Amino acid sequence: MKLLIFDIDGTLTHLDGATSRAYAKAFEIILGRKPNTDGVSMHGRTDPLIFRECFERSGFTGDWRAPYEAFKPHYLHELPASIANTKRTFLHSGVRELLAALAERPEQFALALGTGNMEAGARVKIGYFNLSDYFPVGGFGDQHEERFMILRDAVTASESFYKTEFTPDDTWVIGDTEHDVRGAQAIGVKTLAVATGGKYSVEMLRETGADDVRPDLSETAEIVELFCR
Repeated sequence: MKLLIFDIDGTLTHLDGATSRAYAKAFEIILGRKPNTDGVSMHGRTDPLIFRECFERSGFTGDWRAPYEAFKPHYLHELPASIANTKRTFLHSGVRELLAALAERPEQFALALGTGNMEAGARVKIGYFNLSDYFPVGGFGDQHEERFMILRDAVTASESFYKTEFTPDDTWVIGDTEHDVRGAQAIGVKTLAVATGGKYSVEMLRETGADDVRPDLSETAEIVELFCR
């Protein structure tokens, strides 16, 4: 059985800034000012790391973790409305077709999430597109700042849930940024990088050393075959 660990933002979904808007509202509620996001990239980053950078760039000092814990419920409250009120939200090309094809072969493929989103936020995002049933388990950014730790959690959780030991050769991480690729390389698993997130081109992703790079996930049969190798 192959374990396929999917990123969310930029890989599965496009939310057109809904995450950033919910972040900003919750940040201002907790800390009394809008976050300074100059130079802060959300592409492929984890929720704790993004918050810490916004916290520091906005002029705050000291422990950021207590404000982060206070921030989380407000962010999760703001996120569903922020997504619903965003006009340009969609799944990237081929996503729904690929997930449906993989789900038809449960004896061959186990699906999981590997995302920098806190789990509750991740569930809001995939739930909006009715993808929740595809991903019963995963690794999330609730605590970890580093993506390799999240991906390691995804493997551990998947082995427990699917009652299968997944070797590195049987495990793929699918993402749209160098952070996904580097995190996967750090734990020794395979990578499929897709240039759907808007920041990284096919050429840029090839330079990361990803095992396979594609413009998107639209070639369903080819991608399923790739995972079977």
